[in-house]
Amino acid sequence: MDTQPAKSAARLYFTTAATSAAAALAFIVDAIHLRPGELSSKQIWFGVLLVVVALYTHLSLRAEHLYYVNMAKHGCAPPKRIRNDPMGVRYLLSTASAARQNVLLERRSELLHKMGHTYRNQMFPEWTMTISTDEPENIKAVLATRFDDWDIPYFRIQGFYPVLGYHSIFTVNGAEWQHARAMLRPAFVRNQLADLGRFDFHARKLLAKLPQDPSSKVDLQDLFSMLMVDTTSDFMFGQSTDLLGAADADSLTFVKHFDASMHKIAWRARLSWLTQLRPDRELDEYVRFMRSYIARFVAKVKAQRASLAADEAKAAAGGDRYVFLDQLIDTGEPDEVIRDQLLSIFVAGRDTTTSVLTYLFFELSRRPDVERRLRDEIAALGAENPSWEQLKGMNYLQMAIKEALRLNPPVALNSREAVRDTVLPRGGGPDGKQPVFVPKGTNVRYQPWCMQRRTDLYGEDAEEFRPERWETIRPTYVLLRCGWSELSTDMLTRLLSYEYVPFNAGPRICIGQQFALTAVAMTTFRILQAYKQIKRRDDKPLVQKLGVNLSMVHGCWVSMTPA
Repeated sequence: MDTQPAKSAARLYFTTAATSAAAALAFIVDAIHLRPGELSSKQIWFGVLLVVVALYTHLSLRAEHLYYVNMAKHGCAPPKRIRNDPMGVRYLLSTASAARQNVLLERRSELLHKMGHTYRNQMFPEWTMTISTDEPENIKAVLATRFDDWDIPYFRIQGFYPVLGYHSIFTVNGAEWQHARAMLRPAFVRNQLADLGRFDFHARKLLAKLPQDPSSKVDLQDLFSMLMVDTTSDFMFGQSTDLLGAADADSLTFVKHFDASMHKIAWRARLSWLTQLRPDRELDEYVRFMRSYIARFVAKVKAQRASLAADEAKAAAGGDRYVFLDQLIDTGEPDEVIRDQLLSIFVAGRDTTTSVLTYLFFELSRRPDVERRLRDEIAALGAENPSWEQLKGMNYLQMAIKEALRLNPPVALNSREAVRDTVLPRGGGPDGKQPVFVPKGTNVRYQPWCMQRRTDLYGEDAEEFRPERWETIRPTYVLLRCGWSELSTDMLTRLLSYEYVPFNAGPRICIGQQFALTAVAMTTFRILQAYKQIKRRDDKPLVQKLGVNLSMVHGCWVSMTPA
């Protein structure tokens, strides 16, 4: 390790001298022997190109030398480095190819396993080094123990803000993020979620859409998406989009534009500034409509509150029902801020829960043993209408949901950017056990999907859906600073170990996780209560599509036999 700075210094000086000499020689040969006479514009541009190449080579090697010098000062060792070209174009092309084939997650998992679970690389169009990892200790450092050293990356903010806005909890850092989180926190306290009436109302509307003929088949992914749009909009606005009922044209258009926008911003976040070279008028059109759609709800509620007395306004908004928009308006924030937060909650509420439900029922459709045990647990509960506490106490149901989240974490890949020089505890040296120096500006991509399928962490059957594994797994709990999660009393002082992070962890742990878990549990309860068999009706392989959240390329086609 101590020889790395000396080697990099020698490489810097020798290569810079050699490149500069070669560039100068090439220009002299061209100007004197190949194209003598007065310099042409082509020769001038050729000279400029040679200077750029020499300068880029020098700056790249200088950055590498400084990295090794600082690495030695911090007592670190370099992580393994994948074979690549200096600008990272090869890595970009391989990533794009894998994404198009919907095998990016599998390729990343294979590469991380081969490289010892942490590696560094360059990927165009980013100018700084990137570190990829699925090492729990590194994820813990990024999300918790060194939380202040990391921010949401600039390239992700630039990718998301055209849709989510500048004030979204997903596009801000520091004090702005703390303010946004404080705004959203009251919506997800236990008192708001323990009242299952709203979840149950929409779950029952879903049941009305399911087939009663066992020979019919249905794509549950589409229906789950409609369910969560209706549930989330009802929670946000006090008025459902009613996709499972009689949705109006604007609601249907809103959802269509929302889907297309999510696909576009996922690519914007991956390709950074490349996507901003050319305006996307289609995306602009989608965003204008979505913002107008939400603005109508905001204006309607404000008008009601302005024209009615407080008690009458409350009755008009739905009586004692909690409406998130009322809470936001009470903060006194401008309409633009309210709109951005509403869109953010819509993303989290719909896509995350749809992803988990779809994967869970995909597994149930091919695992009658798991389905049977869940149904037996429902019968043993003996409650037609379970309470929130009863749902939480259904051990096997909770294990099945936890297992679905392990194999299908909705946000499969995530990233952070170092705001100062820092250190990751694992990944350096030949054995990957030594700390890794991370310079300011470095992006770290941590990969829950890969980590939660590691056989050394979850056993040789890590790829198998087996809820029973949670009967014996006893995750290590980590003492945390109070306030990192406001979702339950237990979560105020402890979190699962960083081998399992389907909702992130640390101060930025997803504040909406209990909303998603409650919706999944209530929906699963109602469907298994109403149907005695769910059978897979599609022989296509499981293919997961990586967007802002995971989805299933071929959907979840099943047949269902009523109880």
